[in-house]
This record gives sequence, structure tokens and C-alpha cells, in this order.
Amino acid sequence: MQIEDQMGHTIHLPTPPRRIISLVPSQSELLFDLGLDDEIVGVTTFCVHPHDKCESKTVVGGTKQFYFERIDELQPDLIIGNKEENYEKGIERLREKYPVWMSDVVTLAEAYAMIESVGAMVRRPEAAADLVLRIREGLENLPSWPRLRVAYLIWRKPYMAAGHRTFIHEMLHKANFVNVFGH
Repeated sequence: MQIEDQMGHTIHLPTPPRRIISLVPSQSELLFDLGLDDEIVGVTTFCVHPHDKCESKTVVGGTKQFYFERIDELQPDLIIGNKEENYEKGIERLREKYPVWMSDVVTLAEAYAMIESVGAMVRRPEAAADLVLRIREGLENLPSWPRLRVAYLIWRKPYMAAGHRTFIHEMLHKANFVNVFGH
């Protein structure tokens, strides 16, 4: 199988992935949601949900600092990362040895496409399509409330907030909030 990631790179997977490393917490959760508990061999220190499943996986560093020797020991046949979460030099180094699929999600449509692409890549297209359908249905049934101005803090030391052209900004808008840092 050849598949293009969301950054335009094509990866080749000769067989269904059996040893997957996730470098992104939300994508680790996605992989578990797709039923890949046994195939996931490595996660980052920030991959903590679902707790009972993540705690039994090998930690391969953080999202910005990988333990390359540990990754080599795990011999992954697929690594999944994200443009905003991971660092380019580390991803380039991993690409020299392994298939690395990168997501780049800003809009809800891109999130749906990411879920479906990952589902196809790991041979779980039906589970991915079902998950997308459940998310769509859930978002259609959001309660209505007055439009509130909010700040969504994503980090501290230093404090950082979600700005415009981010997935968080998109979701705040979808939930009828105004991102005060949207400019």
C-alpha cells in the first residue's frame, strides 16, 4: 500500500502495520479507538489516555525529543506524527529508517480526513468511518447557548493560547465560542 500523508509525503507499507509508534497523544487515542491495542508498541510521555492502555506501552520520548535508540529497539513498521506537535529534524531522522505518516490538521474536514486516512493505512476503514460518523452526529447535536468570548490556554511556563488557523480555534467556533486570541 502506498499512502500520502497530510503533508504530501508518500509512504510505502508492504504489509499491514504490526508495530506502530504514535508521537501524538490524540492520535494514540485514535489508534486505540480503532482497536489497535496490540499493534501500538510505543507512545510519548504525553500519551496518557486511555490510561490503562498507554501505561503498558514503551515511552519513546516526548513530542519534541525522541529517544531514537528506544525507537530502533522497537523496530516500528509505522510511525505516526503531527506537523505542529513534532519537530522537523527528528521526523526527518526517523524517515531515514521508517515509514512516517504525518498529519496536519487545522479544520474539522482535515480531522475527518486524517481519521479516514489512518483507518485505511492500518486496515480499519470501517472503524474509522464509524468514528467519523459518530463525531459528526455528536457535533450536530451540540447544545445552543449565548456566544461567549473565551481564551483557550494550551500551555504554561510560558502561557500559550490557541490562535487563529488552529484546530482548537476551529472547534471553539463550531461550539459557538469567540476565541479572544483569534486575531
